[in-house]
Amino acid sequence: MDFFEAQDRAKRNTGKLVVLYLLAIIGIIFSVYLAVMILFYSQGATANLWNPALLVIVSSIVFIVIAIGTIFRMAQLRKGGSAVAEMLGGRKLEPSSTDPDESRLMNIVEEMSIASGIPVPDIYILDHEENINAFAAGLTTQDAAVGVTRGALEQLNRDELQGVIAHEFSHIFNGDMRLNIRLIGILNGILLIHVMGMIIIRGMFYSGGVRLRSKRNGKSDGKSTIVIVLFGLTLVIIGYIGMIFGRMIQSAISRQREYLADAAAVQYTRNPDGLAGALRKIGQKKKGAEINDGHAMEMSHLFFASSFHSALDKLYSTHPPIEKRIQAISPSLSAGDSRREKRIQQKFQKNHVSGSKSAHVEKAGAGGHAALTPEVILATIGTLNSNNMSQAGKLLQDIPDILKTAAHEPYAAEGLIYALLLSASDARKETIPEWLTNNLETGMVDQVNNLISELRNADRKWHLPLAELALPALRQMSENQYQPFREMVGRLAKEREGIFSFALEKIITRQLDTVFSKKKDPEIRHHHLKPLGDEISVLLSALSHVSDEHAKSAWQAGLNPIKKVIPDNVRFLPKEECGFDVVDKAIDEFAASANPVKKYILSAIIHCVVADKKITIGEKEMLRAVSESIDCPIPLGAMD
Repeated sequence: MDFFEAQDRAKRNTGKLVVLYLLAIIGIIFSVYLAVMILFYSQGATANLWNPALLVIVSSIVFIVIAIGTIFRMAQLRKGGSAVAEMLGGRKLEPSSTDPDESRLMNIVEEMSIASGIPVPDIYILDHEENINAFAAGLTTQDAAVGVTRGALEQLNRDELQGVIAHEFSHIFNGDMRLNIRLIGILNGILLIHVMGMIIIRGMFYSGGVRLRSKRNGKSDGKSTIVIVLFGLTLVIIGYIGMIFGRMIQSAISRQREYLADAAAVQYTRNPDGLAGALRKIGQKKKGAEINDGHAMEMSHLFFASSFHSALDKLYSTHPPIEKRIQAISPSLSAGDSRREKRIQQKFQKNHVSGSKSAHVEKAGAGGHAALTPEVILATIGTLNSNNMSQAGKLLQDIPDILKTAAHEPYAAEGLIYALLLSASDARKETIPEWLTNNLETGMVDQVNNLISELRNADRKWHLPLAELALPALRQMSENQYQPFREMVGRLAKEREGIFSFALEKIITRQLDTVFSKKKDPEIRHHHLKPLGDEISVLLSALSHVSDEHAKSAWQAGLNPIKKVIPDNVRFLPKEECGFDVVDKAIDEFAASANPVKKYILSAIIHCVVADKKITIGEKEMLRAVSESIDCPIPLGAMD
């Protein structure tokens, strides 16, 4: 599925969610109104069944209660995926963990992140959950978190665990995470009616309200107490109605997406047996994938498999039946139909051979890029394949352990970023500048010097992946630690004045600013290219000048895919007018654009870069910086 189409589909589903939400509120309002009228009649009151004034009062109260519940939960989840994981009792996995199972999980997530171009998410372990399950949550790719249960970690082999994580990465690609978090907030608001009913009943029992009749002679007091208890009981019942609405919403939003995520996971890994094996193990367990945490019901739609079961499952289950999911991806594991099994195997073999041939053809051309068209690169955004995965796996194996260890340790990760920036330029600039030495602890200075020595002979293609591997460790900084770190990274990048320095600083600050800022992502301000003429001029001109002798032809190639929608004020700029400062501001404006605009921009810059049939390491780094900054990840190997 097209990445931009998937993102827009998720937004359309948000509209569907709003409609279902409003229907649930209307249903609850009329249920509460009817309950109030019945209670009035039970007290001997005479009133018409239709009472507009009472309906307005009931509607206002119910709406306020539900809104408070929704807003409260959304505020709790403002941090993104980590907030969801912590609510479920998750423990953040330390990147430096030496536990074999945890190291295996870390390796799978890092491999998939590098392969896809998505920032390495935080990883959480649900230590108290013995059943097999997993989830991905977050508002953006910058604050995403992936969580797995202890049962999944211990009971799944590497292929099965990789299939499960690939399934969760599909939800990240397709924009499902933000929708999932909004759904959690909505469910909390709806279920708050049930909680209020329980509070009223418990309050009456534990505060002595029920004993009023024995202490007082007035019959009215006793009768009023019973009415209050009945009203509380009615709210509890209506709360269950809210739960039914909630399950309906979860089912409507989630069920079909699980089939899509399963199919995507098989596409990413080219191993249907891995994912099917994980599903089969869940199906063989008595309690399946159940989660014991109290939030299991409201968060059921987040999980790899249904975390909560009730009598409503047959009608409103959040996930398709396990057997049907297995049949959809690997009939050989369930149906036993040998002819069908053979066709499936042939299909996957054909796809695998086709993918291998495609990769071979791409590398066979002049400069390695003769057959690598801009359309091919654009189509890879937000996708994965087995070739990307194998490249990422090899890259992780090739990087020396000392550098990977530094990326995993919070203290050393900070030094690694400084060392990468200092190693980006020529050897004369590798020494630590005096101003930086004065701002660093002695231990950090030694750390940076040691890492510079290690990086001196390191492959340049390792540098950006190393910075991305360091992100989980860097997220552990406090806000007071982050601000000086950010300032020093910015100053170093400006002093180095290179494409790599700019790309590294842009990626690091883009990812970490989201963590340490209350504002998670930019407001969408641009829905067409017209107001972005200056920004297009800056970015395309800057990229064109990277191809010194072919600057004008690269510029023209970049304009071709957007010529029908190009703003009137777009013009080719001299090199001195498109420095990194103005490029930085242009990218920020593109990040605040709608998906169709982002697609145009990426198409233009990819055509510009590929115009001379070769992509330099600097061009790759610039493309990576732009694509990550506007949340349109280009997979590893898409430009090789």
